[in-house]
Amino acid sequence: MRLFLFMCFFCIDLFAKNIAYSPEVLSLYLNKDDKKATGRLLPTNAFNILQSDKDKYLIEVEGFVNPKTPFVLYFNDSQRVMVAAFSKNTKLDFKNKIDGKNGKWDKASIEVWVDKKDFEKNNKDMFVRAKTLYSENCGICHSAHKESEFGANAWPATFRSMADRTGIDKKDRWLVIEYLQKHSKDIKGTK
Repeated sequence: MRLFLFMCFFCIDLFAKNIAYSPEVLSLYLNKDDKKATGRLLPTNAFNILQSDKDKYLIEVEGFVNPKTPFVLYFNDSQRVMVAAFSKNTKLDFKNKIDGKNGKWDKASIEVWVDKKDFEKNNKDMFVRAKTLYSENCGICHSAHKESEFGANAWPATFRSMADRTGIDKKDRWLVIEYLQKHSKDIKGTK
């Protein structure tokens, strides 16, 4: 019986993903020895830690690729909610690519390197923090818009048009944008 339980836990551990999240924008590198970042991973997006090196992690990031912008991974298959973005001339090696049908974008993943940091196991606390930043700063001059008032594609421009008038630090602005987009009227499943 002990051997059976050991084998069950071993198999579960072997196939379990090491999912993590970052509350801040992360620099992405194509190779572990690169010094110059070729992309950015935005806050609140899940990634799987595949390997650890002395000062970097190899991670897998999943998302959707619009054939018109093949240097961006999106949160879903039809809206501009970014997960990660890369320099336009970067040669990207997408894995597990599944062609989108009926105008939907292709699902894909990419393996990239990030600097080692302490990451979080879920994004719930990030969303709470982003909501607090939004509600405490974006209702000073006027009533704050409800998160569901705008669509996901409208929130970045709407937020940026007012961001400089708030007390939200520049390092936290993508956190708030990702929160607003993922809680907008036309995104399902993240509320």
